[in-house]
Amino acid sequence: MVVCLVCVGASRAATTAEDVIKKVQDVYSHHCCFRAAFNQLTVNVSMDLKDRFEGVIQVKKPGMIALDVESPEKQKVVIKGKSYTVYFPQDGTASRGEIPPEMNVEHFFGFFANIGSIDRNFSIDFPAKSSDQAEKLIFLELTDRNNPRGTYRIVLGVDMDAFTIRRAIIYDALGNYNRFDLTGITFLNSLPDDLFEVGPVPLEKLIPPMDAVPKQ
Repeated sequence: MVVCLVCVGASRAATTAEDVIKKVQDVYSHHCCFRAAFNQLTVNVSMDLKDRFEGVIQVKKPGMIALDVESPEKQKVVIKGKSYTVYFPQDGTASRGEIPPEMNVEHFFGFFANIGSIDRNFSIDFPAKSSDQAEKLIFLELTDRNNPRGTYRIVLGVDMDAFTIRRAIIYDALGNYNRFDLTGITFLNSLPDDLFEVGPVPLEKLIPPMDAVPKQ
């Protein structure tokens, strides 16, 4: 296993990829849920196209994720296991589907709802660039453990001090990618299931519960 010498400067030194992911798992293991603001950059390299989305992500173990997109247009993306739904509130339309079997469900951003199993689903190592001192990030590269020659891979950016995942970049075989940057990560002791349903949600349901844990 490659040793990450540049990671030793972190407040809680981690010298191997296994060390880093175990610290990440420990941080996320104490709570069922978390909420964060996200900034998503989608890049199609061959067509030189870029799109950016901003909103809020909410995650509830063991398998529910809701992305409430505010910009450039309101939409809600819900992922439950291998199923996804995209809802457009302006016209009330929705599209639903199943994640293709050749694409590990974890690659569809679902790994956030199952961080405890991330080392069982993926082989984890340091990429060529293993850290960014200016951003205080440690980078990990994930490849599908069951399909090591698969066409998708993920690079995670882990906070050097808090060991939260602040960045996830999902690449396909052509080099196209989705980059998610998370800010204001707040761990919660609960989230109502109806947040992970499409359609309008009452305002009181969107207010963080009183048992919210201060952000890491």
